Amino acid sequence: MNAMACMSNRQRGFSLIELMVTILVAAILLAIAVPSFRDVIHRNQVSSASNELLASMAYARTEAVTRGQLVSMCPSSDGANCTPSGQTYDPGWIVYTYPAGAASANKVYDTTDILLRATGTQSGVSIQSLGTTVITFGQQGQLDPAATTLEFTTCYRDSSSGTGTSTSTVPGVELQVSPLGSGQTSSIAAGASCTPS
Repeated sequence: MNAMACMSNRQRGFSLIELMVTILVAAILLAIAVPSFRDVIHRNQVSSASNELLASMAYARTEAVTRGQLVSMCPSSDGANCTPSGQTYDPGWIVYTYPAGAASANKVYDTTDILLRATGTQSGVSIQSLGTTVITFGQQGQLDPAATTLEFTTCYRDSSSGTGTSTSTVPGVELQVSPLGSGQTSSIAAGASCTPS
């Protein structure tokens, strides 16, 4: 009975050494997990922005067919006007429509047009287009005027300037729009340029 009383008086819990080892193991696991988690967040930013751009193009194409009118899309930093000679879509873009006979394709948005959708700033990414400011879809869903394939790149960018980077852990996305108006995405190789060519 005396031995049982001795055991119950013994204190329970962690020793200082056990606590230090536990904290060290937790710190090592965090050091490994945090960079990987950060890459997951950056990949999701790139994927989300690229998908948003593709969805807006699909919407514009569908509206052109449904309405029987020209539907255009252009970069816009304020959600109400096209950015003059802008080929950078990360500040945002707008989708708008106008009658086919009223103007030629690739018309810059003005107050007589109907604004269909405005998409805001895409943070943490760079979205670049190759040589085009306004994209227009005709009444059959085709690019108007007939063009070669349009290219856009979306890459992770950690500052507000530059075209971003494509790495093995956070690859960029290239979006190609065919003359028929359909879009297709593919990954950009690590180290490749994030400027469409």
